[in-house]
Amino acid sequence: MHAYLTDLDAPNDTTGDRPTLRRLHLSDTETVIRIAFRAGQQMREHTAAHPILVLGQTGEIDFTVENQTHRLRPGTAVTVDRMVPHALTAVTDGTVTLVMIHGSRAQGE
Repeated sequence: MHAYLTDLDAPNDTTGDRPTLRRLHLSDTETVIRIAFRAGQQMREHTAAHPILVLGQTGEIDFTVENQTHRLRPGTAVTVDRMVPHALTAVTDGTVTLVMIHGSRAQGE
């Protein structure tokens, strides 16, 4: 089984004050979500129930975790263990891809 994903870098084309989230793929082992920001938009500090991988696609997004801020740009990524608080702030318009790792493999079965 495989999945071919497109539009990972699609912009936020809404007029709201929050980033746009769109689930692109769901399987028993991972979920892939596009998060598109306009400059200045934020995702306040929160946690994820599963380990995550966040990849920079376009623009510049500040990703803060464990008192460190990493600037996500195309070609960069950050990994975070489950239940670790983190936050995102868009420096410019930009898009990241979130991969949430779950399912039987992530649980060691």
